[in-house]
Amino acid sequence: MELLVALPIAALLAVAAAATLIGAWRLARRAESSQGGARELRHAQAAFESELRPLRAGDIQVLSDTAIEFDALVGAGVACAAAVGLPGSSDRVEMVSADPTEARGVSWASSVQIGDALSLWRTNPDSVSSLIEHRTTVRDISWGAACNASPWMAGWADRRTVRLTLTDASPSALAIGAPVAVHRRRRLTLYRSGVLWYVGRRTRTGGVWDVVQPVAGPLLSPTQRGMTARLLDGTGTPTLRIADAAAVRIELRADRAPDGRTAARRDTAAFEVVLRAESAQRRR
Repeated sequence: MELLVALPIAALLAVAAAATLIGAWRLARRAESSQGGARELRHAQAAFESELRPLRAGDIQVLSDTAIEFDALVGAGVACAAAVGLPGSSDRVEMVSADPTEARGVSWASSVQIGDALSLWRTNPDSVSSLIEHRTTVRDISWGAACNASPWMAGWADRRTVRLTLTDASPSALAIGAPVAVHRRRRLTLYRSGVLWYVGRRTRTGGVWDVVQPVAGPLLSPTQRGMTARLLDGTGTPTLRIADAAAVRIELRADRAPDGRTAARRDTAAFEVVLRAESAQRRR
């Protein structure tokens, strides 16, 4: 008799427990759906800000509502020698190589590749207190034994160097001891995968674009203004001239999926990234 009474009670408790678990699961799904869009927007915003903060206006190559293409800084070092007009070779520059035990020298977010853009600085004949930037491209890469071409680089004399062969003539008045910046073309883009849209990153190495790497999403489509980008001048006024840009304003949009109880809602992330000031002596 006791067993006959206990069985129905156990069944009722099991049903109640199952109903509680199902309710908790549904609540978690609603929370996930309501936060998913905002979370993806935060991921996308962080990616845009980290990529765009180091840029100057001249580093931006293309800007539209589906893509921003720019020259990203991937390495920096110190020029310790220039070899111009050597017989049988193109002009080249040597920069101090990476050394994990030495704070000075080359630091890489990614190792230098053929096709990377290079920023060198040469002396300004009109001003002893300023330098002029020279932009060129890396044609070949090798290593040197030591940096002993200039007495100004005595502190680096026993350190290995990176020897970069250039596609054009390096400045004859290259400033030894001046920084060398290595840039690589990169693109943040709103792209379609299946029926959904995502923010992705692409990098061009050796003149070839790699496969898009997803960053965040899904976002809304271009027709739904999933991404918009504008250049702003120093007064905060939109401008179409890259040379006048002082900041980039990005807006990203995503939907919170409906969960059966609440309708779909639209989340928006709007932010501005201030660009670094351009040098008055910059020349490409």
